[in-house]
Amino acid sequence: MNSPRVSVTPSVLQWAARRTGLDDDELLKRFPKFDSWLEGDAQPTLRQAQDLARRAKIPFGRLLLKEPSGEDTGVADFRTVRNSALGSMSPDLQEVVLKSQQRLAWYSDYAKDEGIEPPVFFASASSSQRPQDVALSIREHLGFDAEAPFPGADKVRALVLSMEEAGVLVARNSIVESSTKRRLSVDEFRGFTIEDDGFCLVFINTRDAKTAQLFSLAHELGHVVLGKPGVSDHTDGVQLERWCNQFASELIAPASAVQKLFDDTMPTKDQVERLARRFGLSREAMLWRFEELGLIDQEEARRVLPLVKHTGERAERTGEGAPPHHVLVRSRVGGRFFDTVTQAAVNGQISQREAARYLGSNSSESFANLVNARQARGREAV
Repeated sequence: MNSPRVSVTPSVLQWAARRTGLDDDELLKRFPKFDSWLEGDAQPTLRQAQDLARRAKIPFGRLLLKEPSGEDTGVADFRTVRNSALGSMSPDLQEVVLKSQQRLAWYSDYAKDEGIEPPVFFASASSSQRPQDVALSIREHLGFDAEAPFPGADKVRALVLSMEEAGVLVARNSIVESSTKRRLSVDEFRGFTIEDDGFCLVFINTRDAKTAQLFSLAHELGHVVLGKPGVSDHTDGVQLERWCNQFASELIAPASAVQKLFDDTMPTKDQVERLARRFGLSREAMLWRFEELGLIDQEEARRVLPLVKHTGERAERTGEGAPPHHVLVRSRVGGRFFDTVTQAAVNGQISQREAARYLGSNSSESFANLVNARQARGREAV
């Protein structure tokens, strides 16, 4: 008995194939007649079509549409490859963006009802201004010394706490919600910023190295200050991304602070390693910061580059010495958001079931466990 066949248009086939994340060889290994489907010489069986829908993470019915639908997140995409805009977001990135939009929409409505103001520096600057000047102004607003690195050993935590204190929601994760099988890709994105009536949420992909996370955080703050939300990969292919990169460099390692700590009696390699640790930058980024500020020339930078170029540092390791569950959840959704949702639930302004949904918990019981653990341990930050 012949298997039933399913008619799928070429545009929907191509769209679904992109969503699977499989390269051409992997796609043909899984679906050997895929090219014939595109040409209209053959049709997938029902089972093959169901498998394609499952791998593309879409309802089966969407394969039967004439054209792809439901892709638009409404978020600007500043990512580029070889100065060309990227085509589409993976299902994982789409879900992360949509979940973040839902959380920010609730927070924005709640904050307005409670008389909470948006961050005062949202859309306070223009890309026509020098990013260095804007960065120093924001540094002062956040309470950081203009001539010193961010305080403490954990620079990411220091900047996160200051941004959240100023009213920006900051979420950090390396997976989709709590699904360890759905890891976020640094090759796809490093962070994004979304906005709702002046309230902002910054998301950082923690699959990246800690130094890169710090740069991503500062870069996304640049998007907040310009009032230009979107998805970033920090390439220089877009003028806006260049501005935010320059803003981030000055925010993390102010020229005056670097010049003050630079010791021209030391070998450049030693200087790079010493100050990279002090400021929380990668060694390569610190080297080019020296060159940018005229502390070394380009020839010296190129000579030292192979000695400091970083090849192996990557993301947080999930599952090794993981923090308590409530601390992990708080980091994933953002400390300010976590505290606001839990307080709203405790006050009876929203149900525990609704609060659990916003925090990515499975039930009101799991939410209650989060609240109890939070109250028992006091405020903890990742």
